[in-house]
Amino acid sequence: MYMAVYSFSQIQVFQQCPRKYQYKYVEKIKDTEFESSPDLILGQSVHQTLERMYNQINVFAIPSKEHVIAEFHRTRNDEYAKATAEKELQIKGEQTIEDYIRRGEHYLEAYYDKHAPFGETKIIGTETQLVFTLNESLKQQFRGVIDRIDKDGDTFIINDYKTNKNLPPEQKQEYTDQLTLYGLAIQQHYGKYLKKIKARLHYLHFDVEDEREITEERLAAVREKYAEMIEQIEHKKFNYNMWDKKTFEPKGNPYCIYCEYQSICPLRAHLKYEDEWVEELWEKTIKWLVDEYVRYGKAESEAKKQKEMIKPYLLSYLEKHDLLKLVGQEFQLSASESLSISVKDKPAVIEYLKSLWILDEVMDIDRFKFEALIKKGAIDEAPISAAIEKNPSWRLTPGKKKD
Repeated sequence: MYMAVYSFSQIQVFQQCPRKYQYKYVEKIKDTEFESSPDLILGQSVHQTLERMYNQINVFAIPSKEHVIAEFHRTRNDEYAKATAEKELQIKGEQTIEDYIRRGEHYLEAYYDKHAPFGETKIIGTETQLVFTLNESLKQQFRGVIDRIDKDGDTFIINDYKTNKNLPPEQKQEYTDQLTLYGLAIQQHYGKYLKKIKARLHYLHFDVEDEREITEERLAAVREKYAEMIEQIEHKKFNYNMWDKKTFEPKGNPYCIYCEYQSICPLRAHLKYEDEWVEELWEKTIKWLVDEYVRYGKAESEAKKQKEMIKPYLLSYLEKHDLLKLVGQEFQLSASESLSISVKDKPAVIEYLKSLWILDEVMDIDRFKFEALIKKGAIDEAPISAAIEKNPSWRLTPGKKKD
């Protein structure tokens, strides 16, 4: 039977935006607008340099620091040449190419000084690609690439290099989840050689190492979480193929401005259109109508807020003078009181409604339908008096002032 194989990056894309997942992995639309960046070149160059360094260490040919830095420059020049072969590299902010080169040199020099002479390092693999089973019964498989796997006694250590210029929060979920999933791969491929698995994140910009043990409890929780997520994706893929091609709903987020599918995404595609005139509305434009609609909405929201602020003063005055109508300079208000009924104990009310065979009528205890059924006597409230709550509610009905 066919077994789906997923990667952590695929799951991240789905979490970020299901519609992007549809374009990238279901329809397989080519990333024609993908552009390299100085950050990407820096990350690739540092990773490749460390990979080659540890490959040499693994055959007891420990390179000098100067050799490692020279290797970085060679790798970085190759990556830069490929990235700029057809278009100019865009640099955002005030950084320069020299800043990125200096960062790479600093990361590697500091790392080398900290870990030299490397004599005790036992390396299982670098840039190791592993395919492992996430859920056998659901035919789910995962694949991933681990920057470096070390062995320290009966403990296997998953190493991951980060060149981020910002230090993430201690419990950054995507990092801990990813390395925990890779722990499952290590367990399945090397289980008989180990007793413990650890994950070690190397934040090179800050010379910080975050190490933690991957426990069986953590493995089980992450395994279940991602198995459920893959089930969601598979369900959406089935519906997409069979019934609804809009099942992968778009989700706006801060990453939208970097997305390669902006020109076809229903949340961003309008940006490429010229403004269109609407002659029936005195030659107004669509963009003008958008702005005007929002302005009206804001005015309506502010008016509602002001009404709610005034209402308690009017109700207090009505009660104080035992009135049911107030008259202003131009308008008048008629007051009427009713009881608002809310549910405190939902399970108890559900069971009672089932016994009356009217649960379908009120669906999931819609507040207004439920309230209406009680008020018209269709439901005897006595058996559920402890499960509901009544509060007085005043309605103020406006009208034109009459002479």
